[in-house]
Amino acid sequence: MADDSKFTGYFQALLWTCTSCGYVREGGQPKMECQFCEAYKTSFIDIPQHLEAKVREEFPELPPNHIDCRNRRLELMKDDNAFRKFRVAGRVLPSQSGTNIDPSEFEA
Repeated sequence: MADDSKFTGYFQALLWTCTSCGYVREGGQPKMECQFCEAYKTSFIDIPQHLEAKVREEFPELPPNHIDCRNRRLELMKDDNAFRKFRVAGRVLPSQSGTNIDPSEFEA
């Protein structure tokens, strides 16, 4: 029988993390505001998966957005200087139709 309490590296989607409170959101773009601290969308970064793996291995019995997990996530991000290295600003993402939209094309 497999041990489900250990991190298995199943993350395929982006893990958006609020740099203010440590809230993590899996998949698509983050909402306009963090659901915990109401920080604006620009507070989210794409957290490195090795940091998230450490959090989930340390607290296997807790949900990912428990206060202890969020605090530990912020500590690891600070130690790894993830606040600067992993900011996803101005990324060109494919739209639903499959075409790419480059924001630099729309300069005023």
